[in-house]
Amino acid sequence: MVLQAGEEVVLRLFRPSDLAQITELERKVYGSGAYSYYFFRQLHDLFPRLVWVAERGGLLVGHVCGAADCAGSTGWILNLAVQAHSRGRGVGGQLVSAVVEELRATGVRTIRTTLHPENEPAIRVFKRAGFVPVRIEEDYYGDGVDRLILQLTIKESD
Repeated sequence: MVLQAGEEVVLRLFRPSDLAQITELERKVYGSGAYSYYFFRQLHDLFPRLVWVAERGGLLVGHVCGAADCAGSTGWILNLAVQAHSRGRGVGGQLVSAVVEELRATGVRTIRTTLHPENEPAIRVFKRAGFVPVRIEEDYYGDGVDRLILQLTIKESD
């Protein structure tokens, strides 16, 4: 994927050597709500094919994290982060597509994610990927903030 002339962005699976960069990117995007270094390490240990990064010139510009339930029927996109300077250029959509394809390959039939109900750019990314809003859950994380639940249902023919 090319953002602008000469700015090639490469999607690839996360590697433990990315821990410092992914944690810093997460902090820049989410501030005090950011996932920790330990979270990314353990998520990689549990789901090595469900953590993807977007890289440009050796630096991470985005990442996405997925997981699947124990039954293997429902997947979640836990996190999507794209650096401000790379937003609006298709990076988020490509990351979502990568993790959706990996979840689909595992046999997952439903994929969900949560977003702040006013995060219109992220809502557009997920809607373009086929997700539909299913409900708003009040006080989702216990911090008084509601979350929009979106869902993608994978058809047998997919």
